Amino acid sequence: MSGERDEITQLRAPPAVAADAILLADADPEARVWLRTIVAGRYELDEADTGEAALERIAAGAARIVIVGRRLADMTGEALVERAAGVFAPDRRAPVLFLLADPRGETAPIDDTQVPVFYRLVRGMAAARVHELLTQAAARLPPMPPREPDRALRALVSEHAKAIGAELDPEAAARAAVAAIVQLVGADRARCLYCDEETGLLWSGTGAPGPGGAPAAPSPGKAEPEEEAEAPESPVSAGLAGFAVRAVAGVVVPHAADDALYRADIDDPEGTGRERLAIQPVAGSDGHVHAVLIAVRGPSRPPFSSADLAKLEALASGWAPYILHLSMRIEADQILGDRLDRGPSDMFRQQAIMHLVRRGQRGDVVRVHPGWVRAAYWLVLGALAATAVFALVAQVHQYAEGVGVVQFTGRTELLAHEAGTIATLDAARGQRVQRGQVLARLYDAEQVGQLKTLETDFESKLVAYLQSPADPGVKQALGQARAQRDSARLGVEARTIRAPHAGTVKEVLVRGGQRVLPGTVVLSLIERTAAEGLKVLAFLPADERPRLRAHQSLRLTLPGYRGAEITSEVHAISEVLGAAEARARFLGDRLGDSVPLVGAVVVVEARLASPTFTADGETFELHDGMIGRAEVKMQSRSLIQSVIPGLR
Repeated sequence: MSGERDEITQLRAPPAVAADAILLADADPEARVWLRTIVAGRYELDEADTGEAALERIAAGAARIVIVGRRLADMTGEALVERAAGVFAPDRRAPVLFLLADPRGETAPIDDTQVPVFYRLVRGMAAARVHELLTQAAARLPPMPPREPDRALRALVSEHAKAIGAELDPEAAARAAVAAIVQLVGADRARCLYCDEETGLLWSGTGAPGPGGAPAAPSPGKAEPEEEAEAPESPVSAGLAGFAVRAVAGVVVPHAADDALYRADIDDPEGTGRERLAIQPVAGSDGHVHAVLIAVRGPSRPPFSSADLAKLEALASGWAPYILHLSMRIEADQILGDRLDRGPSDMFRQQAIMHLVRRGQRGDVVRVHPGWVRAAYWLVLGALAATAVFALVAQVHQYAEGVGVVQFTGRTELLAHEAGTIATLDAARGQRVQRGQVLARLYDAEQVGQLKTLETDFESKLVAYLQSPADPGVKQALGQARAQRDSARLGVEARTIRAPHAGTVKEVLVRGGQRVLPGTVVLSLIERTAAEGLKVLAFLPADERPRLRAHQSLRLTLPGYRGAEITSEVHAISEVLGAAEARARFLGDRLGDSVPLVGAVVVVEARLASPTFTADGETFELHDGMIGRAEVKMQSRSLIQSVIPGLR
């Protein structure tokens, strides 16, 4: 098996061209099954149980997100990360690294300061939390370049799809699908299973019985009975075929019996368990899976590749509209057949129709009383008059809308000037500090050690200078040593965060051991409580700048607080800025991308009179960084002027 260790199950999300590929490097089969069920239908998953196979795929750039377990077949997870450390350099083109804990909850001992680890996953985490982590990791990656379509493959798949769709019988369509699979991916044999998600059953497309004992057709319709079709049904809740249906994702299995999800009676009744499998669901535009395509190769042949699975995916996509139409046609034939068996439509009872004919009475098409016509005339006339008066009197207010962010004023934010890890935090929220007091330090062992070395070198150069003050070479060496020592002192001091003035610590925004980047806000100080206030920054569309002016009314609403409206007046207006520049100038890195800004914007500032607001009869406090919807009242006009622009 040493030569086959890199032949690991692959999972392909439906939109595989736009999906972010995940590489799982772990020798634990239970870990692979756990992650496979979580990422199914969302990402393209590749698995490797040896470090050498994982290194090859990482070096080839095939994985954008890499998850490394504690131990692989030929090395530890720590050794794998050390050998690939250069690939995980902190830039936007590098893959994102996760670590996966073993059953005891331990992960590979990786130093985050040397190799950036995005998160340490623990087996048993809720799927929603894992999805959120993977989504945030994928957001840090650059967009995938578009792939050029294979025109020859597209034409071939189109021909096969048309040939399958031309068949009006489910069994004939299944046989055509099997022939297409064998030709497209070079399979030794193939299967086509129809699926009914409502009943939770899979059955063979060569005459398997449907629910209730009748031979089935593509869901939801059922074909006419055929006595010779007695193939067994299978549940969707088991087997690799059932997994492909529920996950709506293609699966490549190099060795069927090695996969924990394999069920021979469902996936390959004719196989021995050593065959290579490729399984692809066929999902219609209604979102339901109607069939499953299974390609099989013998154990002596090479396993299916991602390119083979892409061909099956293209075939499934091309057949999907036809199989949906086939299902609808069979269902309609069944309904019409049932009605013909029951006789004429029973919408009206035949006895009532015959009784009416015998009476010989015929009614008027519409009987209208003249009094109602006169009343309706005056009613409509009055409604038109009221509408005209309302259009003249009613006012329509025009607002400029955008994102509003609450910020405190009177605070001093202390930033990290270099990247590093928070070694010590010497201040707590509410603590009184003096000017120059050390509040936090970044990890500076390397800088301190370098400074000590340079100080020792400076002292030796100084002694040499005192012994030979007339020697120009000794004097020049002393000057260089002094400059290097002073530069090292500044480097150590840059990793120390001190209070610029006396005051009170208002917020501590980092924790010990946290990795920070230049510009990260570490904590904030307030010199005097009376100097602290609140303001609202509203990011409005740039084309509203000519209509904005001071003292216009601004209204801020907060999501999640019903009836909460905070009113103020416009105090200051910026010039037109780009979204990135506005975010950097007014928000910094603290809020990140949580404030959605697109295109050019103009920033409006308004001061708030109270630090509280009322919602549902309760009073709440405003906090720095709260995000809401800001509206600035621009102008008002009557309803008729709004409807007819020429009257303005």
